[in-house]
Order: sequence, then structure tokens, then C-alpha cells
Amino acid sequence: MSRILLLANLNCDHVLSLSEPLVAGARLQYVDQGRRLGGGAANTGIGLVWAGHEVTIASRIGLDETGDWLLEQAAGYGLDCSHVERFGGETGELLILVDSTGERTILRRPRRPDLPGDLPLDGVDCLYVNYPGTTIISYMRQMLGKSFVVAQYPKGGQARRPCHVLVASRSDLGEVSDPWQHARQLAGEQLEWLVLTEGKEGAVAIHSDEQIRVAARPVSVVDTTGAGDAFAGGLIHGLARGMAIKDALQCAVDWGAFAVASESSIPSVALKNWLKQPH
Repeated sequence: MSRILLLANLNCDHVLSLSEPLVAGARLQYVDQGRRLGGGAANTGIGLVWAGHEVTIASRIGLDETGDWLLEQAAGYGLDCSHVERFGGETGELLILVDSTGERTILRRPRRPDLPGDLPLDGVDCLYVNYPGTTIISYMRQMLGKSFVVAQYPKGGQARRPCHVLVASRSDLGEVSDPWQHARQLAGEQLEWLVLTEGKEGAVAIHSDEQIRVAARPVSVVDTTGAGDAFAGGLIHGLARGMAIKDALQCAVDWGAFAVASESSIPSVALKNWLKQPH
């Protein structure tokens, strides 16, 4: 068991299922699926709890009924919410549009990426950062020598992300000609792996000229919401267990496959049952 700190959003997802793919100018019918627990903190953390890790989330939510509901839901899944900070204001909802192919579009209100206060400096085996902005950078630098740091690629590809493993989707990089050098500019010289998700093609781990690929599992896509978060959870689990990068990458792909095959943001019970089996 590892002590894992997730610095990520805890969200209330409000899901609308669309009758057709989302295109500009279209008139679509939808079914309101109501609200559900979501955000990187829950989508990544719950699977890690099921895998036997001690998971603490650090996030900020409002002092309102939605915030109370989020805390109750997260704690019910075994997540340690002692570093979830409350602020005076509305938590708000994320509006998630899921089309007929399972692809999702996320709408959210603008929110300042303020950090939760009093972040721990000790007692953390692995820090995972999926948080916007630049205020997180100094904390990540502090933690590099104290824990293993995994981070999601920053939106826009500009903000520094000091870490040992940087996770991105191939589409995040756009026209970047040398992904490894670009990743090192963001993460620093201590970067060990750049991990890229490639959708139906699977995933690849890159270190300098070395590339290790794992194919995607064949699944019927129901809802892609939370798939990247679940992938990160599987990767963290594998690395925390001391797996070689190829085995950890396979673990990540497996967890992601369970995510896209379920109608939820958080990991499905199918993953929980699968984790109980010997592998």
C-alpha cells in the first residue's frame, strides 16, 4: 500500500445524454441523467482506493449543499478529504454532454485555480497533480525529492510541471516535433517518462529515443468521461507497486478500458471486481 496525494478537482458532474454527435448549429434531443460524482480527484482516486492504497485528495469546493454532497460522496468511497478546503461561494456543476458515440464535451464556469492551504510536505509516497495554473509549481518542486511525482500535461502546454512522469494525450501536443524535449522543458531534467495516450491505438511511454507501446483493449465505448483520469490511476498503481514501465502502462490501459465501457465518471464496479482477481 502506498500513500498517495491527489491534487485535483472534486466535481459535481451534471450529465446530458445527446441523441446524436454534437455539431455546430444542430438541434439535438437529450436525456437529463442528473448529477454524479466526478473530477480528477474522484475519477483517479476511487480506483486507487479499491487497489488498496491510502488516498488523500487536496481540492477546493464551496460552502454549499453541493459541496456537502461531494464530501459525503467522496468519503463514502474511502477517500481522505482532510485536505479538501471550503471557500465561501458556490461549488457549481460541470455540464457534461455525452453524444451517441460516447464522446463527451465539458462545460464549466471559470474558476480561479487557487491552491488548497496547508498542503502536506511529508508522509506522501506519490503526488499526482491534475490542477490548472502556475501556483502549484513551487509545491511540486518541493515534493520532487520527497515523493514520486506524476503530473498531467498543463492546458496550453506552457506552465511548468516539475515531475518524474508527465501524462498527456497525443492530441495535447498538437504539432510538437519532439515530444520528449518538449516534455523535459515543462517537467525538468529529472523527468523519467513521458506517457502519451493515443485513444484506440493504446498508449506509449517515451524516454529520449526509447518508446514502449501497449495496445488498447477492444471495448464498446459508452462514455469517455473520466477515461484519462482512470488511465492515470492505473499508471500510478503500477508504478507504486514497482512495476516496470511496460507493465504499469498495461495497467493504465486496462483501467482506462473499464472507464470508457461504463456510464459513469468515476470508475465502475467492474474495475473493482477485476481488481479482486489475481493478475
